[in-house]
Amino acid sequence: MEQDFVRAYAAHRDGRLDDAERGYRATLAADPVHVDALHLLGVLRHQRGQHAEAADLVRRAVDLRPDDAALQLNLGNALKALGEIEGAIERFRNALTLAPTFPLAHYNLGNAYASLGRHEDAMFSFGHAVRLQPGDASAHNNLGNAFHALGRYDEAIDSFRRALKIRPGHAGAHNNLGMSLNALGDTADALVQFRAALAAQPRFVAAHFNLANTLDATGQHHEAVASFEAALALQPRFAPALFGLGNALAALGRHDEAVVPLERTVGIDPKFALAWLALGTAHHALGNHEAAVRAFDEALRVRPELAAAHLNRAIAWLTTGDFRRGLPEYEWRLDPSACEPAQFDAPPAHVAPPMALPRWRGEPLDGRTLFVEAEQGFGDTLQFVRFVPLVAARGGRVVLEVQPQLVPLIAPAAKAAQITLIAQGAQRPAADLHCPLLSLPLALGTTFDDLPARTPYLSAPAPYLRKWRGSLGGQEKRKIGIAWAGRIQKHENRSLPLHALEPLFALEGIDWIVLQPQLSDAERTALDAHPYARSIHRLDGKIADFADTAAVIERLDAVVSVDTSIAHLAGALGAKLWLMLPFAADWRWFTGTDESPWYPRARLVRQPRPGAWAEVVVAVANDLRYL
Repeated sequence: MEQDFVRAYAAHRDGRLDDAERGYRATLAADPVHVDALHLLGVLRHQRGQHAEAADLVRRAVDLRPDDAALQLNLGNALKALGEIEGAIERFRNALTLAPTFPLAHYNLGNAYASLGRHEDAMFSFGHAVRLQPGDASAHNNLGNAFHALGRYDEAIDSFRRALKIRPGHAGAHNNLGMSLNALGDTADALVQFRAALAAQPRFVAAHFNLANTLDATGQHHEAVASFEAALALQPRFAPALFGLGNALAALGRHDEAVVPLERTVGIDPKFALAWLALGTAHHALGNHEAAVRAFDEALRVRPELAAAHLNRAIAWLTTGDFRRGLPEYEWRLDPSACEPAQFDAPPAHVAPPMALPRWRGEPLDGRTLFVEAEQGFGDTLQFVRFVPLVAARGGRVVLEVQPQLVPLIAPAAKAAQITLIAQGAQRPAADLHCPLLSLPLALGTTFDDLPARTPYLSAPAPYLRKWRGSLGGQEKRKIGIAWAGRIQKHENRSLPLHALEPLFALEGIDWIVLQPQLSDAERTALDAHPYARSIHRLDGKIADFADTAAVIERLDAVVSVDTSIAHLAGALGAKLWLMLPFAADWRWFTGTDESPWYPRARLVRQPRPGAWAEVVVAVANDLRYL
């Protein structure tokens, strides 16, 4: 009998598992309570993935020899493999009661705690393991994971570096080190570590995924696409990688391609709310507004309070002119969490109610004072300020707060409507109610069909008109203002490069007045050296605020602009406007029309497909030939 056990143990040690199992069973046939045969047969079954049988065999051994720490340890291992984590923890603790300096028991206990999210307990267990066995790279690595989970990234980095010093080329430690470096904002070093992990282990899916995410987050979208695809080649149903691939493709403007991995993502995981959100965003960018709304509905079915899905659903509705559903939903822009990934509109407003005033929702003012605060950008204020006189006409006092740069321009209209105008940052007067500026259409019950479209509703103040009288030269040429770029935002699609304007600058008989307030050094150099430089005029240093720009526009024959504050200013002044729009334009330009209910003298020229600025510029140039 004992010879059977000795031969079985030797076979087990040599990796000849079939021979080992026969020997252990022969031993137990002769002696059913042979503790070591029960124990080691259980270990063998555990090695082969038969964890229930392993736990039964090792438990029988433990019952016969309860004071053996190794048996307690291996019973814990089998229970952990069965998902019975609490039972495993009890056995690992038993092992440590019997042998307090047992490094592997501390290590396995740490792993069990980590699997339950008890990271502080795991940290202490791994700490004991590395003190008892300081040359164990895996223990240092897992201690680093516990530190990382606790947000103690500097200590995590130290642990991972120790693991790598002990075992250079430890792929897991390189990957984990990259994650902690990322958490501290050191993306450059993080990329180095993810690549080192892949050099050591080319089929390491998590490292491919982490590399891809970091590349995408740092704007290296082409490289991110390749890394996400590498992860998916190894694990095709990896939903987070499919989601990342969709986002990276969308960031490149390849929305039609992005739809495919995003649809696969939600097919694999229908509860992946952010994937539904990204899918809706891609559909919206392709002009598929009904499909976009369906995707946002699914995101909200999973996460009813997902502000970005509410906001983007609102934008899809508003794009199609559905103010009844769109305006109430558009209030979600005021939620700070509305800027989650996949949002395609401008950044949400962050409006702080002054003095915690009650919100005005359209009820009679009855002599009370309403505080209206501007939000988002200059263009938003210029577009929506038209609603403030409608509120003032309902009785009561209205205080309007706008950006300082807009005060001189808006002041005459505010005075005429008996509106108190103040600049952001100035002391706020006492008020009874408040309302964000872009919420006025909702409070007033505005529909698409009754948008207040009378223009001009703003005009350049008289002192500014006098200031600019005669400053733009004679009338021998038509004078047209131009702006080709606005404020740069993430995934910006509203700006076009200067060289794309060549068909416009080549037109004869036009003096181009550059209205864009900010030019890069490269743009200034290009304009100075431009073949048509004599007909392109900059106003560098002469524009102090929007009233200056308004005075210039009022002396022009027309304005050509992308979707920026210059376009809204021209529209508010009633100027003739050619508005160059991307394929997926902002909601306020609606869809399927070259006219604007906001600005009757505007012509909307849309990209026929994403990125097709050349066709837009040629269309505008053809129009201007006959202006």
